Amino acid sequence: MRSPQSSMGSCRLPGGRRPEMEPFPDDIFNLADIVLRVSREDPERIAVIDLDGWEGYGTRRYKRHTYAELSADAESVAVGLREMGIAEMTRIVFMSPPSYEACVMGVALTRVGAFSIWIDPSVGYLNMAERLRRVKPEAFLGIALAHIGRITFGWGPRTLRKLVLTGCPLLPGDRTITGFPPFPGARSIRSLRKQAPAEPEPPKVGPDDPCTILYTTGSTGPAKPSLYPHRNFCQVFRNAHHSWRWDPDNEVPVDMAVFPAFLFIPISAGGTMVVPPIDFARQRPAKVNSAAMIQVINDCEVGSFFAAPILIENLAREALARNLTMPSLKRVIGAGAPIFGPVERMLSAVMAPDGELAANYGATEAMPSTEMGSREHLQGLWNMTEQGAGICVGYALPGVALKIIDIVDGPIDSIEETSELPKGQVGEILVRGKHVSPGYYLDPESTRKNKVPDPQGDWHRFGDAGYLDAQGKLWVCGRVSQRVKADSGNVFPLQVEPLFDAHPKVRRSGLVGVPAPAGELPVLCVEVEPDVGKNELAGLHQELLARAADSEMANKIHAILFKRRLPVDPRHNSKIERPRLAKWAAQQLSGSRSRSQRTRPVTESSPPPAASSATAAVTVVRDAPVTRVTAGSTSEHVRTTRPPPPDHA
Repeated sequence: MRSPQSSMGSCRLPGGRRPEMEPFPDDIFNLADIVLRVSREDPERIAVIDLDGWEGYGTRRYKRHTYAELSADAESVAVGLREMGIAEMTRIVFMSPPSYEACVMGVALTRVGAFSIWIDPSVGYLNMAERLRRVKPEAFLGIALAHIGRITFGWGPRTLRKLVLTGCPLLPGDRTITGFPPFPGARSIRSLRKQAPAEPEPPKVGPDDPCTILYTTGSTGPAKPSLYPHRNFCQVFRNAHHSWRWDPDNEVPVDMAVFPAFLFIPISAGGTMVVPPIDFARQRPAKVNSAAMIQVINDCEVGSFFAAPILIENLAREALARNLTMPSLKRVIGAGAPIFGPVERMLSAVMAPDGELAANYGATEAMPSTEMGSREHLQGLWNMTEQGAGICVGYALPGVALKIIDIVDGPIDSIEETSELPKGQVGEILVRGKHVSPGYYLDPESTRKNKVPDPQGDWHRFGDAGYLDAQGKLWVCGRVSQRVKADSGNVFPLQVEPLFDAHPKVRRSGLVGVPAPAGELPVLCVEVEPDVGKNELAGLHQELLARAADSEMANKIHAILFKRRLPVDPRHNSKIERPRLAKWAAQQLSGSRSRSQRTRPVTESSPPPAASSATAAVTVVRDAPVTRVTAGSTSEHVRTTRPPPPDHA
């Protein structure tokens, strides 16, 4: 089988040079002009590498699409879009996973200046319906499953007439419906192709006109419609070009579109977008086939990708377990949740020798804002994290400003109402920059809650607590809303959890607050590694208490609960869903107190004196209801608690 890159030769450009590719010089998000320019100056450059079945057992087949092909298809489809009424600022839902057809449609939509709406089904099917009704879509583009969801769950008005179907199999296998009688009422891409003009006109939009809505994950509240005007969305892509560390003057970037919302980043740099072996309609990041990912990365000589930390971790573990490397992989960007030192070490061992895993910090409303490379992170900064310093997310990207203010619970009507904190002091993190979404579409209340007006330029509230160190690096300590308000002071999750996550028997941990008469009780919920038996948990409990004794903040923990799996967010499968976990923890403590009046604990032991002089009860339980364990029990979890002090009893 020939290499999927064979029609490209090398990814390096002839003579080590490439056409000037300053992206979006007029602050208009116009991918079509970028694609058109590359198609004229380097028509055979590969724009998209798509999966194309199998040639034989274990050998993938790929289909390569040039920039000449992409430009011709996009320009012809753009004419058809205008004819069906999709033009400047038409609000169109985009629900098509990475593919060549998704690229054609995305480029064509920028030619006509449409206003695209991106939302992840992970927010919940019924929640999607409620969220989309608020933004009043006028058109809908998606695969067949998306159209089924549109009709079944009401993802936008069911009476929509501007419908486009992209070609993705409705069922697993090779069955596709593109080009055949389309989904009822929808136009296929083939039917949209018309004669394109020799010199396409730019869209009639300005830098401050709406370009895109990106919905937040909804992991800390209802998903919000982040509005990006053209000017701001262009800067998001410029920031990504900087963070991805591409060398576009000498080499064509080859990027895998693991995160659907970023599928156009390589196209915006005149690079190659590789379609990943992911069924986005059915697979969450934690369930992606890592072996298939490694195969495509190596076959297509992928140089970079952006992904959730859990996907990166699984990929690294798979490569190490099979003694595989990915020598073309030079830059991996992780975001959505913290990236831990052990994952950085694992991935670095299987990437290119000069490759690096970088953590981007930001939000749907401000991505990316900071970055931290793994090489610097592992040279002392990660050790500080394991000692309770928080998570270092690095330096602000060029043009990005950060500010730490005293924590405010509630809206802030002016920056003058805030108190800026000195370096080293934990407070609420604010960000300002051209890449920041200025507000939420048709949602003034969310805008008021999450933006801070400033005559010099408004600030966005990340909702995180953290601090700046003496060198200007940002350290994150956890969500402001998820800090534990203990009677002895605030306890921040990311200044506690890494101490325990460093234990070899701990898979991950989550700090939550349980309401009490005086403040909240800090409770640590621990997910152990799969090979840890329940007979080891009592000893592990003592070891974790000993770790807590060495930390002023961790020593405030009232209880340690062991749970088979901690709940995580549906989009990234990496963020702990703390509100849900807190409810579970409260139920466990409530059950423990009621039982303590009826029965003795199964076992008792004394924690180290430095940690507590109280006894620790160890009880094996199911998630719910809590039951006492007798000999021969097959219960699944262990809870270890310190009895509450007398005023909480």
